Amino acid sequence: KQSSGAAGESLGAVGKQFQKECHRLRISSYLLSVDVALDDVENGKDAHNIANNNNKSSQLKSQSTKQSQSQTGKNRTANQLYHKILQTYERSLIRLHKMPKLWLMYAAFVALHDPSRDPTAVRRIYDRALVALPASQHDRVWEEYLSWVTGILPGTSSDVIANAEENGNGDGKSSLRVIVRKGVHKTKFGFEPPLVSEWRKRGWGYHQILAQQYDDDGDGNRNSNKLGKYSSEYEPTVPTETALRILRRHALCFDTTFREDLATLCITRYHRYGEAASLLLQLLNNEEAGISGSGNSFRTSKPSLSSGVFMSPNGTTRHELWLRFAEVCTGHPREAKVAGVDFDGIVRAVLKGHDALGAASGTADSGGSRVKGGIGVDGQGLGFQVFDRSSSAFGATEDDNDRTQQQQQQQNTDTRVINHRLGEMEGTLWTRLAEYHVRAGDFELARSVYEEALDAITRVRDFSLVFDAYVKFEESVIEALMELMDDDEEDEDADGADGMDEGGSGKAKSKSKSENTTDDDEDMDILLGDNAANEESAGASADVELAMARAEHLTARRPLLLNRVLLRQNPHNVGEWIKRSKLYMDLGEVDMATSALEESLKSVIARKSVNGSPSSLVLTLVDIHEKERKDVDASRRVLERICSKNEYDFQDTEDLAQCHAAWVELELRQENWDMALDLARRSVSGKIGASGAHGKRSSKAIKGLAKSLRLWNLLFDLEESLGTVQTTKDAYDRALEWKVATASHVLNYATFLKDHKYFEESFAAYERGLGLFPFPHPGAQMLWKNYLTMFLERYEGSKTPRVRELFDRCLADCPPEAASEFYIQYGEYEENHGLTKRALSVYERMCNAVPAAEKYTAYRLYIAKAIHYLGVTSARPIYESAIAALEDGPASRICLEYAKMETGLREIDRARTVLVYGAQLADPRRDPDYW
Repeated sequence: KQSSGAAGESLGAVGKQFQKECHRLRISSYLLSVDVALDDVENGKDAHNIANNNNKSSQLKSQSTKQSQSQTGKNRTANQLYHKILQTYERSLIRLHKMPKLWLMYAAFVALHDPSRDPTAVRRIYDRALVALPASQHDRVWEEYLSWVTGILPGTSSDVIANAEENGNGDGKSSLRVIVRKGVHKTKFGFEPPLVSEWRKRGWGYHQILAQQYDDDGDGNRNSNKLGKYSSEYEPTVPTETALRILRRHALCFDTTFREDLATLCITRYHRYGEAASLLLQLLNNEEAGISGSGNSFRTSKPSLSSGVFMSPNGTTRHELWLRFAEVCTGHPREAKVAGVDFDGIVRAVLKGHDALGAASGTADSGGSRVKGGIGVDGQGLGFQVFDRSSSAFGATEDDNDRTQQQQQQQNTDTRVINHRLGEMEGTLWTRLAEYHVRAGDFELARSVYEEALDAITRVRDFSLVFDAYVKFEESVIEALMELMDDDEEDEDADGADGMDEGGSGKAKSKSKSENTTDDDEDMDILLGDNAANEESAGASADVELAMARAEHLTARRPLLLNRVLLRQNPHNVGEWIKRSKLYMDLGEVDMATSALEESLKSVIARKSVNGSPSSLVLTLVDIHEKERKDVDASRRVLERICSKNEYDFQDTEDLAQCHAAWVELELRQENWDMALDLARRSVSGKIGASGAHGKRSSKAIKGLAKSLRLWNLLFDLEESLGTVQTTKDAYDRALEWKVATASHVLNYATFLKDHKYFEESFAAYERGLGLFPFPHPGAQMLWKNYLTMFLERYEGSKTPRVRELFDRCLADCPPEAASEFYIQYGEYEENHGLTKRALSVYERMCNAVPAAEKYTAYRLYIAKAIHYLGVTSARPIYESAIAALEDGPASRICLEYAKMETGLREIDRARTVLVYGAQLADPRRDPDYW
């Protein structure tokens, strides 16, 4: 209606012609369907009449003859009508070959009413439709085409056609499903294609699946391993090879996401496990989601992602694809190998993560063309062809050749690396790889795979999985060998019984043999026969013992293998390395224990170490050499490498200091006193590691050895016990000079000098120590106290000016919290060796210098000393100053004491006045005793 002129007239003519042809086809199809229905009804009536007259043979014979004659005539009429309808369709397609509905009606008619049920005719109609129609309408054809090939009807939800979970054919252990996708035709046009619609009316196809039905095994058990029953007895008439070629063409040229469903169909229905493994390998290799081409034979499919990563339309995760691929290759290793899938190489490439795809999956050449991932460009590498080359609709064109050349060039230049993160699949893949070799009969190779897995996995979960599988494998080998031995023994017993029953005949035969053979030959034959039997039985028992020894050895190695897994997780775990050496020691393998610790020194990086310090590795190794191997020289060599050659780079100075101290203690245990003292001196000399190992600059840990308190304490002890006075003084002086010494070192130095009668040098040591640790350092109080005590003990009442100078220096810098002790000591010295006036002045200074919490006690001591030396009346100004300086509570108590003193002097008025004044400071609610 929108057209005008000649274009409108042409369109109208085409529309009228299409309506006429469709009307004619509908009438013809209707007549044929009515005729077929009448035939079915008549056949049913005849069969019923025959059944009722079953007892009359003559009637049965005549009735059968009539039926065959009528049936032949009707078949001839139906064939003539069928061929007329075919001619009508062919005439219609001359002008209407761009109409997809007409092609679908034609194919549906032939598929439903072809008397010969020839799938080739239907297939060629669909192929012609794909050639004639534009690529944008291929989806309508492919939907019905796939339904005819597979019998799977498009639905609106996910329908399972096969559930092969642990099926009896060994197809796999996980649930393999083909998801029926939503019908494109019905979504776009609101109605289903003719063939699909007719099948639904007749109840054909796999549209009502009862996959969860259970069959009785006969033992009363319900078995779900068999495929579910379908809603009808319809079975596709398409041969397997034809169906596979069509499905491959659809998966590779139209919808690349169909490869997953094709792989599942190959497993569950067609039992083409090699092809299924290759298809799954393509999906795992992240092959391009679409294959571009030109012409009507190919259609570019939209990739799932811009990067070409396969995204399953069925929601299958990459983890599930890996497991499915492993199950197929493991369950059918021979088929996978014939298909060109190197499962061993693929799994190793994925697990190690460094081989390219070409090296991992293997390359197979067929006809001089290179294939990738086990699949060639034309499918030759698998022994099947993607396209039917004999069909005229799919002859090779220039566009096809160009596309093939482009793909070959891309395969030659593009090598992809499988970089999928396995996560928790590592252990599963290793077990599958070992099972692959077990099913192939390579038991020794399977053992090597298990051992390699135990040396490669990094997770405890994967270790448990692989180890349990390894143990079960060894147990199964033992059981198999034991069964073989039992069978051999039963056979021998049966042969012996037969020999006893036929003893007489055996003697007769032996006599006849003796006539023909010599006695030496008979003896030799008997001897060889007995030895052969003995050797066979001995070999069988030896095999069993070897298998049992392997299993026991594997079980005994479990702690070591688990420890190795933890070390692969974190090679800087010091605690696990030490535990590994202890495990070897428990097994009595001292050499392996030392080797493990040597390896730890090469593996553990100090700044990354956890669960212990790196020095514990060295100390444990030295301890093993010294105590277990009784090889002191080996211990010295280890410590020399660590301490002198600096082969290990410590992060903390304390770790390196522990190694030096261990070397010194080793020499002390060996009573090498001079060597031990020399090592201690050298460790703090600051000359170790001036230019580190291999000419590198010394590390921070080596530079800090000269200030290590552990080494200085060790040196001071050794100098005092093994060295001379001068070397000891030199050591302490060097420590004070480098400001390494602590307050305790100064005290020890001064005590050492005092014990050796070097008093002035000990006082000089105190002076140097006080210069390093002045107030408010916590060690200053200890140094001043010992200094003053030692000085007073040495000079007693002499050197008074010097003593006063020391006390004044001390009290000048001393904080108030620590001053009371020195004031009391100073006052006592003045009382004993000085003047009373100076002593009272010291106590007065104390009352003003100490903190407020100690002033009450200080004033009481000052008052007591004043009364003792100057009399009672001399305390009155001290009381008054105390009342003025103290707080209310202590002041009120001083008032009571002051009043008591005045009362004792009969000065009642003065006492009353003091009490009245103190009453202002004492609250009667808090201090009732005062009132």
